[in-house]
Amino acid sequence: MSESNITEISVPLEVDVAIVGAGIGGLAAAVALRQVGITAHVYERTKALQAIGGAVVIREPSVRLFEQWGVADRFYAEAVQLQGIDVRDSEGTPIGTIAADLTGEGNAYSVHRADVHALLLSGVDQQCVHLGMTSVEAFEDGDRGVVRFADGRQVRAKVVIGADGIKSVVRKSIDNDALIFSKLVVLRGLAPSAAMPEDMPNDRLYSWEKDSRQMLLLPLRGGNEVAMDTIMVRDTPPQDLWTSEVPTSELLDYFQGFDPDMIKLIEAGTVPVRANPVYEREPIAIWSTAHITLLGDAAHPMAPRAGQGANQAIQDAGALARALSGDGMTNIPDALRRYHEERAPLTKKMQLASRSSPAIKPLPVGK
Repeated sequence: MSESNITEISVPLEVDVAIVGAGIGGLAAAVALRQVGITAHVYERTKALQAIGGAVVIREPSVRLFEQWGVADRFYAEAVQLQGIDVRDSEGTPIGTIAADLTGEGNAYSVHRADVHALLLSGVDQQCVHLGMTSVEAFEDGDRGVVRFADGRQVRAKVVIGADGIKSVVRKSIDNDALIFSKLVVLRGLAPSAAMPEDMPNDRLYSWEKDSRQMLLLPLRGGNEVAMDTIMVRDTPPQDLWTSEVPTSELLDYFQGFDPDMIKLIEAGTVPVRANPVYEREPIAIWSTAHITLLGDAAHPMAPRAGQGANQAIQDAGALARALSGDGMTNIPDALRRYHEERAPLTKKMQLASRSSPAIKPLPVGK
């Protein structure tokens, strides 16, 4: 089922589980809950699900969940198992190779965020995904959680899951903390693998480094494409979280004097270079009220250097489904407490570790 095949039907306003947000975390939660016999409805603010983002590294614990959820075949068709991390200096001279398993979790795979999103969407009942639903408030009301939307409609649910990302509305019902712009912007581009030199197999992560400048290459789509990622400093964020762009010329200026093979890849880019601002929040002590909980970036946003944001959202989904399975839906406050106790210590540690970013050469970033 493609992302464009969702046909809107009447929106149910009384459900067992309401998931706010149809990103990777929200769809993973819907798939995981479906596997344990719980129907979840997903409410997404955008009117069409779009292919956004860039490369993500998916690690073995997340892949095992894909296998349990029946979506692993599609994952393996798109992902590339990383054979290592090839570190080079700015002139392209190899410095060394590092094992891809930096976390001790087993195999690591590079895949486009849009492909992960699509495979999770394929595991959801399409009639349970409701688009154009902009949430403005979440609150408790007796034995239900309630989500209010911009059009005035309200959805009541035994469980409300806030999977609505870094700018989460649902989080405000639990902790109205500040959103912090890190002054980092991730620039993401794509190029065909045919633009890579013959002596550089597209089955590993490549890193060119000099001073504070670093370019990462990651294989995508069965090795047919390569993602180009770098991080730069900016005093103010781009206007949009996902779709702001930077001219290729600025990226070329930033890496002036670097390895000609890397420069050719930038020049061979097939899509506009996207500029994604990095926001952070402080860890919070409580993720849940009696019938409302958080998941993924809404609970624990992570800077991209850790490469764990998507993984932890997927693993949150698995843990939450386990907590609500069996008799979990008969004692929801206890189930949400167990979910939090399982996930919070690890994600807090990873959230704080992801902040360790080097000083990076400032560059004015596009629009």
